Amino acid sequence: MNEQTMGSNLKRYAKDDIIFSAGEPSNCMYEVKRGTVGIYINLGQENEKKIAELSPGRVFGEMGMVEGLPRSATAVAMDAGTSVSVITWDTFGIYFRENPSRVVQIMQQISDRLRLTTKINNDSRNSINKVIASLEKGCSQKEAASMLKSTLLMMDLSYNKNK
Repeated sequence: MNEQTMGSNLKRYAKDDIIFSAGEPSNCMYEVKRGTVGIYINLGQENEKKIAELSPGRVFGEMGMVEGLPRSATAVAMDAGTSVSVITWDTFGIYFRENPSRVVQIMQQISDRLRLTTKINNDSRNSINKVIASLEKGCSQKEAASMLKSTLLMMDLSYNKNK
């Protein structure tokens, strides 16, 4: 967006500031301009998990905006001075007219996320099916628990690739 449009839609955050929280209404998406943004599920809970770390040029919040559904995760500024452009339905057309190549980049980013999620889902299902088969063959609960912990570790490692 041009400087005037960008200036009115630029928000700055301090380190650890929450940009949006899971469950909130989704009426805009964001582009990271400076700093890093972490995307978390279950923020502040025992099972908290950072599922993405986004650097300048990356967009986030587009899923909820397009679907009209509440936020599925929490976005947190990871650096002091993190700044993001806020893109609403009102500025959406202007943003893409002034940045036509961003349409393809955003589609690629969404496709990458979907591909990663599909891979994690398939790998996890396969691992769980192996645990079930092992239990049916008489493996101990301790062995099954170990196998399930390995599956969770594999999922964590896969999510860490989304940076």
